[in-house]
Amino acid sequence: MVAHALDLLVSFVLISALFAMVYKFLPDVRIGWRDVWIGAALTSLLFTIGKFLIGLYLGQSAVSSTYGAAGSVIAVLLWVYYSSLIFFLGAEFTQVYASQYGSGVVPSENAEPLSNRKRQTPPPESRTGKSISSPTGKE
Repeated sequence: MVAHALDLLVSFVLISALFAMVYKFLPDVRIGWRDVWIGAALTSLLFTIGKFLIGLYLGQSAVSSTYGAAGSVIAVLLWVYYSSLIFFLGAEFTQVYASQYGSGVVPSENAEPLSNRKRQTPPPESRTGKSISSPTGKE
């Protein structure tokens, strides 16, 4: 029991670190580490819950006996779909949290500007009324 709890804790910490690095370094924006860690922790929590539930389903059900290899393929596709949803939900949560409550999201120097004519939706700062002109998001 202790080993299982330690495994969950270590897995949660490593997955959180992985998501934090992706959310910090992949986009062309400057975002504070505090905001990144909050988003990464939420994403990691949802990812760990999904991992547990998929493992429970595969361990308790007779997918292989009923559908053979097709059942396993469907379970893997379901896991990939769930993982991608959680990844993008966490990225969007991190962006919204940083814009609304955190240090703000500021485009980096090498970011490619997107004109308002090409946008499908208005930028977040015009939807919320909060200016993000400074790196801290405060005027």
